[in-house]
Amino acid sequence: MIPQNKIDEIRESCDIVDVISDYVKLQPSGRNFKALSPFTREKTPSFVVSPDKQIYKCFSSGKGGNVFTFIMEMEKVSFPEAVEISAKRCGVDISKYVKGLAAPDPADHTAHETLKWAARLFNRLLNSSDGKEGLGYLVTKRELTQKTITAFGLGYAPDQWEYLLSHAKRSDIPLEHLVTTGLVYHNQKKNSHYDYFRNRIMFPIFSIGGQVIGFGGRTLSSDKSVPKYLNSPESKVFDKSKVLYGLHAAKDSIRKQNLAILVEGYMDVLALHQAGLHNMVASCGTALTRDQAKILRRYTEEVLFIYDGDEAGSKSMLSGIDILVGCGLTPWITSLPAEEDPDSLVRKKGKEGFLQFIENSRQSFTDFQISFYRGQGSFDQPENKSRAVREMLKTVSLVPDTARKEFYVQELEQKTGISVTVLKELMAELQSSKRHPRRPAHEDEAGEKVSGQNISLSVLEKTFIKALLESTWYGNEVLEFCASHEALLKLSHPVATHILRHLVKRHREKQESPSGYLDITTEISAMSLPEARDLASGLLIDQPVSNRWYESFDEQQQKAKRCLTAFLDSVRSLILENFRTKRKQVTEKLRTAPDLDTEKKLASELNMLRKEEQTTETEVNNMIKAILQSR
Repeated sequence: MIPQNKIDEIRESCDIVDVISDYVKLQPSGRNFKALSPFTREKTPSFVVSPDKQIYKCFSSGKGGNVFTFIMEMEKVSFPEAVEISAKRCGVDISKYVKGLAAPDPADHTAHETLKWAARLFNRLLNSSDGKEGLGYLVTKRELTQKTITAFGLGYAPDQWEYLLSHAKRSDIPLEHLVTTGLVYHNQKKNSHYDYFRNRIMFPIFSIGGQVIGFGGRTLSSDKSVPKYLNSPESKVFDKSKVLYGLHAAKDSIRKQNLAILVEGYMDVLALHQAGLHNMVASCGTALTRDQAKILRRYTEEVLFIYDGDEAGSKSMLSGIDILVGCGLTPWITSLPAEEDPDSLVRKKGKEGFLQFIENSRQSFTDFQISFYRGQGSFDQPENKSRAVREMLKTVSLVPDTARKEFYVQELEQKTGISVTVLKELMAELQSSKRHPRRPAHEDEAGEKVSGQNISLSVLEKTFIKALLESTWYGNEVLEFCASHEALLKLSHPVATHILRHLVKRHREKQESPSGYLDITTEISAMSLPEARDLASGLLIDQPVSNRWYESFDEQQQKAKRCLTAFLDSVRSLILENFRTKRKQVTEKLRTAPDLDTEKKLASELNMLRKEEQTTETEVNNMIKAILQSR
């Protein structure tokens, strides 16, 4: 095992700020650094890193520790694995200790160890006489060098049903780990097991810290019924919506250049890295997600799309633009010639020619949208042009910064010939229709019925639920707050509780989708409790929390802020009321304590409650202040 003094050397050699910067975007705060918690969803930074003490503390989750515990939390690895990752990162040689380790107990074999073992097996096979077909494809057809193949750990899965399975048995790797990591498929009807990847080039997918978390496999079969690419099924360590292929190798370059280049395929990433372009990443067989955009936001403020030049690629970039803009990133677009992809283009033109092509064809996202809609004939007729302009305004409305939003509106005026005044009126209409969608007649009747039911609900909880519902018209700030503080939001009314839990649950689910925003009308119909649907409908039909919602575009931010204020005031009252109720209960028990030991225990509990209440009140007040100031 690794001796303690060597572990101490590794820890002292690793800068915790540098390590954590790979996972969250740190901002200086006095002598420390702060960031949004990587463990909870929050809007106000509560995650603090001390470079002097080389420790971190997350005040929203309570987690804290040093560089090893952080890696264990983020990579879901054991302590020895965290030490190995850290040693590799900071250049401390521990090979003699690692080689001398005893064979792991099969029961302790982790998912990461199983995946790492599989990656090595596939890589060894690729470079053996049995892997000639796979190696020939990569070297001859795709022109990859051995250096690139080794750097990205490429491998080969043979056209056999039990190749990996049989090797795993000889290596005492538990079958359960093979199934849960997606390496082996379990046919429950036949109660049989077989390899998931067969006759495929294997692309290990790495976490930000360089751990194998899954695979992508490219078939070598000419059978059209066989999927060309196959990804590992999702597991506790692999969620493809939260992973970017190649980021472990690209993150430093992205940070230095303040630009991430987003391509579609594994081979695009490999070819561009091989050409010396190291800030390239790809989504893992999915459309760009909000989680992936948030990851990119840690390293850069700008993202350049280089997707295939066909219609499917253009539509993918259109949807990706909205996601990036909504996450505070600036998208740029380079459209490739027909029948070209980044892999083929860089092989033809070389590094300098490829960079020159990007420089000459790079477009702002508004120019790309106009080019796309013009190519679709949307600017030929006034009706079509109106629809296209509205689509572009939807994108602009997602820009979180007010000044930048104003600049984009002015840019659209110059490029479409529509005045800023009219554009702002159209944007106001879009916002209004989003807040107040037209309802069928039967929904109006239901609303009248609900309003007459006179459901008993406290003024405080009614204000809370009403503001929560209305907040969905303006984005996710309030829902993100609720999701990260759900444990503190205790409602006494069961129907109000149902609405809260439903919206928080749906918000978490929607984070996986490209849009990420809730349509409150749809959500009301999806509530399983009829009383909840009735209450929510009635509250939304009533006068809004602010009675001046329908003014002008210029007051949009103030309207949202008034809604936020009403919601957050009710949140503060709800949270503190829960603490007061708990203290009252403990105080009553303390008054009738039967013996001294019980009295001491209750007194300690009461003291802890007071401290927790004070800490929570300060945190909530600071968070409320930050949220309101950000509007």
